[in-house]
Amino acid sequence: MISRRDFASRASLAVAGTGLAALAATTSQAAPVTSSALAPTPALPFAGEWTASGSLRRAGGTLNFAVVGEAKAGVPPVILLHKLGGWLSDWRFVAPLLAQGRQVIAFDLPGHGGSRWDGAAPYIQTLGETAALLVGAFDEMGFDKVDLIGTSLGGCLSVPLAAFWPERVRSLALVSCALGGRKTLDEIRTGIDEKQTDLFDANGNPVPTPPELIEKIFGIVHPAKINAEGILSRRAAGKWIQPSERGVGMTDIAGTLPRIAAPTLLVYGEFDKAYVKFRKGAEAALRNGRTQVVKNAGAFVMQDNPSETARILNAFLASL
Repeated sequence: MISRRDFASRASLAVAGTGLAALAATTSQAAPVTSSALAPTPALPFAGEWTASGSLRRAGGTLNFAVVGEAKAGVPPVILLHKLGGWLSDWRFVAPLLAQGRQVIAFDLPGHGGSRWDGAAPYIQTLGETAALLVGAFDEMGFDKVDLIGTSLGGCLSVPLAAFWPERVRSLALVSCALGGRKTLDEIRTGIDEKQTDLFDANGNPVPTPPELIEKIFGIVHPAKINAEGILSRRAAGKWIQPSERGVGMTDIAGTLPRIAAPTLLVYGEFDKAYVKFRKGAEAALRNGRTQVVKNAGAFVMQDNPSETARILNAFLASL
């Protein structure tokens, strides 16, 4: 993803009883989720206020997720997708604030957090195949429609999901995303493989980076705490970070935006230095879009200012 290239150039089932009941509740768009749809999942790295956690076996791997809030008839669940090299715990401060009268489910994306895939990581993990995996998860969990919120990598893959499965997405929020055009394989090799040698070791695993870099590149307001957690989440993602980033680079995200029919909210941090440059093009491309800025936050708004991020997202959901 663009900011990462800039970055490199500058340097058993864990379910509470009430949670399982919430996950299995029905809505007018959803069928019950039974325990057979769940599989053992690793412990979440940070407890948060999740009421349930579990995993779903998909083709080639297992998707890890966590849940908070009770399902409500007629209200689609909110799906939260994290950033490149992140994990579902990135959303742990925002998720409970969104779970007022609705169910909120955060996923670990392939190879990230507790989601594990068979065999070695591919050279490219495309956004299209990850989007299809998520749609398969929605099917198994009984969700006909969802309110989809993604940041960074999670937002980028939300674009093809909303565009090519429009019947499954009631609304879309794109939080701090690199909404650019398609790059060639040569450009991807140059921008990722050759320019990120200081971010990864010889085996392709991420190396720790200082908090000053995320402050400089992403405009983060609270860099020390966020960077310390980011080192852990990037370590968990390991060799899946670059394949996921290559999948973003080879996708014409900007060209796909006009296909999205769902009401769409663009969200940027007040001090964001990485993603705001995509704002003008995205606003022009979206058929039904609006924009909000999170005050006192850099690009990682859900971590820098979770209460204001939740306020903005709740207002958007309430307007639907």
